[in-house]
Amino acid sequence: MKRLLILLVCSLFLSGCWDEKHYKDVTNVSLFGVEGQPGKIKAQFAFPIFEDGSISYTTITGSGATVLDAKNDTNTTEGLDIAELQVLLITEESAKSDLYKYIDALYRAPRNRLSAHLAIVEGELAPYFEQHENLGNDISMYYSELIDTAVRYTLVPKVDIQQVCRLLFEKDISLALPYIKIGKESGIPEIAGTALFNKREYTGENLDKEESVLFNLLRNKQGKYTRLSYMWKSGKAESPLTVEVIRINKDWEISDNKIDATYELKISVEEFPHDSLDEKKTIKEVEDFLSKELTKDFTKVIKKLQAAKSDAIGFGRPVRAFHPALWEKGDWNDTFSELPISVKVKTEILRTGILN
Repeated sequence: MKRLLILLVCSLFLSGCWDEKHYKDVTNVSLFGVEGQPGKIKAQFAFPIFEDGSISYTTITGSGATVLDAKNDTNTTEGLDIAELQVLLITEESAKSDLYKYIDALYRAPRNRLSAHLAIVEGELAPYFEQHENLGNDISMYYSELIDTAVRYTLVPKVDIQQVCRLLFEKDISLALPYIKIGKESGIPEIAGTALFNKREYTGENLDKEESVLFNLLRNKQGKYTRLSYMWKSGKAESPLTVEVIRINKDWEISDNKIDATYELKISVEEFPHDSLDEKKTIKEVEDFLSKELTKDFTKVIKKLQAAKSDAIGFGRPVRAFHPALWEKGDWNDTFSELPISVKVKTEILRTGILN
């Protein structure tokens, strides 16, 4: 009797399975796309099916007033479950009208995966869900690896759905997301750059791939690889020049009416057919050339962000924390767009390869 009583008491502390779901009862969606406007949303879902011992992917479309309404409109034999979502695609036209309205449902269910990728796509949604021999059988894995590779090469910012929610409500920094479009020559989805946001709305402005690399350097957020290429010129001599950024240090001096941003880049020379990098004179010429070009290119990227009123670099964070007079001038994105920002870049070659 004593043992039975102890057993009953212990059972009260055991966790239950009230939220249990069987895979046989649901269809796990790994790729999900949204287009249209709230009140008239069209959504597409891609998920695996198992036939004759092999796996293939199929897509299904639903429409409704909200994202969940569109999901329920798919009329599948098994309920669609987005708890294992890997990638969410949203069209640029939809993202122009408050991005949060399309992703709110993802945060309200505790089972949903918030580490999934989110990207903005050019044009209509349908072409991004079409099967293509170059995409492989797992279309969701293609997009996931496409974005992961772009992050690794510093082409797009590293951000997941959980971080997106936080950034959408920040007042001192703007959201930036991977931008994907269908390649003209390849006919398949490709990374095209970075989509810029002002508050919760897509501005319609993008950074191309080269500008996106510079943008991530301005943020001091490098991937595993960061390569920059230029055509070096000195007098009559010219040569292709490719460098790898080893590390970057930034220093922002902020006053009540301007920002002076200084960057120091430590680099490794990956390609330079002109050679002569064993000579101090040539090294100095290459360093000065890169400093000048990067100063010009960094400034160009900042001007583009200011024109879009999108402080995705995050100048607003130290301004809000330490410069209340500048912060309180008004809406930060408006202040940022008109604020004088000067950039100075200094490069130092640390490695020249085994040839030297």
